[in-house]
Amino acid sequence: MSTVGKRDFRPKIHFTPPKMWTNDPNGLVYANGKYHLFYQHHPEDTVWGPMHWGHAVSTDLIHWEHLPIALCPDELGTIFSGSAVFDSENTSGFGTPENPPIVAMYTQDYQAEGIHCQHQSIAYTLDGVHFTKYSGNPVIPCPEGRVDFRDPKIFRNRIRNCWGMVLAAGDHVEFFASQDLIHWEKTGEFGPAGNCAPGVWECPDLFELPTPTGTRYVLLVSMGMDVQQGGSRTQYFVGFFDGETFRPERVESAPLWLDEGFENYAGVTFDNTDSRILIGWANSWPYAPQCPTGDFCGSMTLPRRLSLRETPMGLRLACNPIGLEPYLDPVQEIASGDPLPGETFALSVKGSGDGEISLENSDGQILRFGIRDNVFFFDRSHGGDVSFSDVFASGSYSRREVSRIFSGDWNLEVVFDVSQIELFLDGGVQSMSCLVFPDTPYARLSLDAPAVSKPRIAPCGR
Repeated sequence: MSTVGKRDFRPKIHFTPPKMWTNDPNGLVYANGKYHLFYQHHPEDTVWGPMHWGHAVSTDLIHWEHLPIALCPDELGTIFSGSAVFDSENTSGFGTPENPPIVAMYTQDYQAEGIHCQHQSIAYTLDGVHFTKYSGNPVIPCPEGRVDFRDPKIFRNRIRNCWGMVLAAGDHVEFFASQDLIHWEKTGEFGPAGNCAPGVWECPDLFELPTPTGTRYVLLVSMGMDVQQGGSRTQYFVGFFDGETFRPERVESAPLWLDEGFENYAGVTFDNTDSRILIGWANSWPYAPQCPTGDFCGSMTLPRRLSLRETPMGLRLACNPIGLEPYLDPVQEIASGDPLPGETFALSVKGSGDGEISLENSDGQILRFGIRDNVFFFDRSHGGDVSFSDVFASGSYSRREVSRIFSGDWNLEVVFDVSQIELFLDGGVQSMSCLVFPDTPYARLSLDAPAVSKPRIAPCGR
């Protein structure tokens, strides 16, 4: 079990399971007026174990109703990550035109008698709660000699007018097509050539976004890297999809990261929404099981609306939180030295030149972030309890520095929630998601930035 927390670190506006372990978000789909969030879940312990799909629904992406476990292990294996779609035209035949199904596709991890394989199965629900597994599972067997073959993400392939799917396969992704969500043909591959980060590829996603010069496709790939390589992070590529495979628009000088922080992994987007909305797992594998959160372990990032923006370095993926506005109390100005309005709030700072913002508590613990020499930085080395892990706030995990994409004036939007902080710089073109565990709540804001305009803060009322 995880270390019992010294105090309650459960965030108020970020999704957490009622108890026990969670990691990757799965099966994000909007159907019949509700957002569905499935997630990797071990219902018997606060560490990773036999995977199930937990399930919750929401009408606003902030308040979640917990539902019974959606999918449990069976003779084909445990239930790893995957996706879900609203089959509005009943192409699968699992529902009716009047009551179309939600269809989930997931990896089953099978290990027995010296055999380890990963194959893809499907299940469906007509009431949004209870699932029926397809009798012909698996629909995509594991290729002989392969182990890492997982995390199917279904999307609508408008070019071929069919369903598409992207699947992680070790050091690359593979693309598939189907007319009915049951029978699949492989159409192409992407990777590992190009500027790809090292590590096993996981939890891919492919989606289309508008730009001033026409649409582009974004391919997300989460990288399960070791500690020396930066831990769990998500890379993205911008380019073109011809209905069969993906091609990057340009060769980048370095990997592009969805999030520059320490804790945002395995993020995927919702099916059947007007805009592209992403949720990620707010943790990192090198220390996730040791986090001092008591009877639960693991949470999600805030939902983020994604867009592509033109920058001096080319097209970049921007992320901005959504859903909070109705729950923010009136905005007020805050000065250096003023008390903070509780443990959950949104902070907005605009500046020119250097600016450092600090959150401090009565124990002398300080969390620092801001802009220095046009570098975006976050420092949690003295921000709270780090005794639970040798990795969490040591070396490259204690401070993150990233050169800004833009120069000149800057704006920083911050959402702090008990033990989670998300920072969105320059309209979300760069972001950081991080955990911190102060022994007592942060109580005061400090500002070392004479050129920064007065910050504005809004408490978040549940």
